Amino acid sequence: MHIFVTGATGFIGTAVVNELLSAGHQVTGLSRTTQGAEKLHNLGAKARVGQLDQSALLREAAADSDGVIHLAFIHGLGHMDLITRLHLFAGALNGGVVSSFMRILHQTESRAIQALASGLEGTGRPLIVTSGVLMLPSGKISTEEDNHLKDAPNRSFSEMAALASVPRGVRASVIRLSATVHGSGDRGFIPYLIKAARKKGSSVYIGNGANRWPAVHVRDAARLFRLALEKGEAGAKYHGVDETGIPFREIASKIAAKLQIPTSSYPTPKSAKHLGFLSSFVGLDNPSSSEWTQRALGWKPTGPGLLADIDQSDYFKI
Repeated sequence: MHIFVTGATGFIGTAVVNELLSAGHQVTGLSRTTQGAEKLHNLGAKARVGQLDQSALLREAAADSDGVIHLAFIHGLGHMDLITRLHLFAGALNGGVVSSFMRILHQTESRAIQALASGLEGTGRPLIVTSGVLMLPSGKISTEEDNHLKDAPNRSFSEMAALASVPRGVRASVIRLSATVHGSGDRGFIPYLIKAARKKGSSVYIGNGANRWPAVHVRDAARLFRLALEKGEAGAKYHGVDETGIPFREIASKIAAKLQIPTSSYPTPKSAKHLGFLSSFVGLDNPSSSEWTQRALGWKPTGPGLLADIDQSDYFKI
């Protein structure tokens, strides 16, 4: 199969491209830069240079493929063109930066998914869209049947845009990734936590630190994307979760031990001074299951657990 992958040069995207190529698929990846395109060529893939707001490009690339994996995401200003940045700042004057960013993210993501789906319409070909388990109902182990909490930042708009294409003959499904997808090259929550701990001289958890984070190794996540592409059902939501929930205190303690610094417990109001934007996520109790996903796709995670990976990988190289 010839697969079009957005976000193909990112941490997870690179692992997905390698997984697809190793399984005998052909890959064309979307990159925002010529440097990214060169990286894809070096991996053995083809490349298209473009942005998520280029609907015609996305539609054409999807139509030329046997399936699409959508991993690209706007993480910050560096992923926005000038006009989008101006809209962000203009919106911030009326409703705050976070609400303005989420509104732009919703619009850009939904339009991109709609463009990709239109290129696949009527073909029955797969469209795999990325979401997350963050902001699923707390207080219990969430499953694939659960929906995201309303009025909280999450990726539910990605899921809605993808699943809306199913009646139009697209085999769309969703992969909800763990709060932390870990491994060499990780640029997510764990590196930020290490940076904050190094800067402040202590590794922080909130309250008693018993709140739980799910985790999955990047290689296992990449294999899940391939299996969903090859065998996934239209309308399905799959969970990219290996470890159901690791107490955050254990994560903070592992970081402290590696840096040889103390751990500290902070109440929620004080955590922002130490953790910045991460304070909104560190205290979340977000245990999630992937039992149904594993049965449905025959997916069996084999990578190291998060704590072992923090201990053994290159997270602490400066």
